[in-house]
Amino acid sequence: MILKDIKIKNFRSYYGDNNLSLSKGLTLIIGDNGDGKTTLFEALEWLFKTASEDKQITHISEKRKSELEVGESDEVLVNITFEHDGEKEIEKCFTFEKVSEDNIRIKDFKFNGYYIEGVERFLTRGDTLLNQCFEPVIRKYCLFKGENNLNVFENDTALKTLVGHFSGIKQFDELVEMTTNFEHKSANAANKELQNDKRVSNQVKDLNRQLAEVSDAIQTIRTELKEKEISISDFSDKIELIEKNQETQERYQDIKDRIKELQDKKAKLSALSSCNYSTNLLDESWILRSFLPIIKEFSVKASAFSKEKRRLEKQETERKAREAGERDAISKIQKLANDAIPLPWNIPDEATMREMIDDETCKVCGRPAPKGSEAYEFMCRKLNEYLANISEQAGNHSLEEEDDEPLFPNAFINELHSRQIKLSGETEQEIAGIATAISDRLEFITQRKAELDDVSKQIQDLTNELNDLLMQSNLSADILDRNIKDWKGFFEAKGRAEKRAVELNDSLKIKEEIKANLQEKLSKLEPESTMTKVYQRVHTTFERIMKAFVNAKEQNVRNFLQMLEEVSNQYLAKLNKNDFYGVIHIRKTIDNSARIELHSLNGGKIENPNGALKTTMYMSVLFAISQITTLKREQDYPLIFDAPTSSFGGFKEDTFYNVIDTIEKQCLIVTKDLLNIDKKTGEKELDFDTINKLSCAVYRIEKVEPFNDKDLSTIQTVIKRIK
Repeated sequence: MILKDIKIKNFRSYYGDNNLSLSKGLTLIIGDNGDGKTTLFEALEWLFKTASEDKQITHISEKRKSELEVGESDEVLVNITFEHDGEKEIEKCFTFEKVSEDNIRIKDFKFNGYYIEGVERFLTRGDTLLNQCFEPVIRKYCLFKGENNLNVFENDTALKTLVGHFSGIKQFDELVEMTTNFEHKSANAANKELQNDKRVSNQVKDLNRQLAEVSDAIQTIRTELKEKEISISDFSDKIELIEKNQETQERYQDIKDRIKELQDKKAKLSALSSCNYSTNLLDESWILRSFLPIIKEFSVKASAFSKEKRRLEKQETERKAREAGERDAISKIQKLANDAIPLPWNIPDEATMREMIDDETCKVCGRPAPKGSEAYEFMCRKLNEYLANISEQAGNHSLEEEDDEPLFPNAFINELHSRQIKLSGETEQEIAGIATAISDRLEFITQRKAELDDVSKQIQDLTNELNDLLMQSNLSADILDRNIKDWKGFFEAKGRAEKRAVELNDSLKIKEEIKANLQEKLSKLEPESTMTKVYQRVHTTFERIMKAFVNAKEQNVRNFLQMLEEVSNQYLAKLNKNDFYGVIHIRKTIDNSARIELHSLNGGKIENPNGALKTTMYMSVLFAISQITTLKREQDYPLIFDAPTSSFGGFKEDTFYNVIDTIEKQCLIVTKDLLNIDKKTGEKELDFDTINKLSCAVYRIEKVEPFNDKDLSTIQTVIKRIK
């Protein structure tokens, strides 16, 4: 199967129609985190699953769903065109319809295959065609997500599957089973005949009893030995996992410590930036923050009122003084005609003057004053003057009462002036201090909130980094949280198991030697019956045939692993040109699984190779498996990787990809390599200096901008061919 084209429609972030043409060598697809790399990988995973009715609403593009009107429908589709004894297609799709504002209905699931002849397509079952052209056993060695999934032998059944399907060992399985059955039957028949032979029957019974005892002991030892060997392997794997992920674990712990430190800082900043504004309005007099301008305006107005009051009071005082002076002057200049000083106006009094007028006699001088005389007229004038003075005095008294009433009878302006004096002193300074304190506090809170936002962003960045680390390492947080105590415990347990295994192996050798001696004695018995001797020879023959096939089966496995090692090391040398790479060893374990190890030529095991070397080691084994299976099946298949090179440095990328492109193997690698941060814009940009050195096909996938980072329905991934 050689992939030619991939079509994706409305699958998650791949809104609408998206097409990708693949080369026969390497096709490199570059995308940043969140751009849709894993979605592309999972679209192919979905297609390669043969489950019937494999349809999920989560597969539907949120952007496309948001555009549908009620009653409208569209489809999710993944399609591949490939070469496999001619051109063929496999397509998986289903329809989705908007039946109401909140309800999407899925229907019409299809999994179709097509044989293409010219322009015609002939329909067949998709799962059937897929299994014919891309067997399930092969698909296990095709799609790999992340670096930590590259070790195909992490699966304990992988070796058995590989050997069973690609080494021809199944033929030996049948022969070993058949000859083992013959050997058991012939052994039972020969033993039965020996027991019935009069000459050796007693010896046979005694030897059989001893054989039964030693066989039971051997079985017990083997059972315990297998348990110990499995325990040793298990503890070795756990220790290897810890050692292998030591760098990851240290980085994980460092990130956790930094997150904890930042969380503590965040808690302190949260406390420092908190403020109960409503309570502080009254309790801390924050309500007076804007009162200082009011005080100043009040002081200006109060001073103006006081000044105006003083001006008016001065005018009134001057008026009163002026009027009083005028009256005093008039009284001083009034004189009698003969320059005599007149009597006061109130002497004589009104009653005396009326009496004198009535009697027509001046009772002051005693002379008569008849009516009509000058004296009489004088007395009448005097009375009139008296009455006029009485009236004037009454008027003047009223004016004096008015003059005595103050111009400003209330003390309002004085009170305003006193309040202004009070507010413009310590109170004004106190309020100014409150305003300053509030401004300082608000500035402090603003600065702490800015720091809090920065710390929160750092925590989010570290959390994302932690999640990426867990995803890339394919390890759980529980495993990475193991402390040194666990590690020491594994070592101690492994040591105890190894010590016991040595003891059991020594005991097993002794028991097997005893059993071999007993069987030899049994085979050397000279029965009386000729037929019994025939049974003995038949059993010996079947035993030798059975052992020959068992040894051949084991040799076949060894040969397969040796061939796998040789081819793997050829690829390892290519992928690490001009760099140290060591030697790959694939060892078979007690439970018939396999482990990939890297050794130095001096025989020492490289316990913890760096990430790039480990990745190339596992990929070399995958390429070797692909080459061997291709030879056996006479059909090739692609290798599809999602982010397999996250531990590579930039110096290795172009060499690595160019080497893969020269290998006669179709590869699809989805990666975030070859993206650099532009120092001016802060955006991720393609590293064209390196890309231009590549010989492979290169695509760029990225999100369409603008988009809402909180709204999935605004996300759309597009595919662009770079070279």
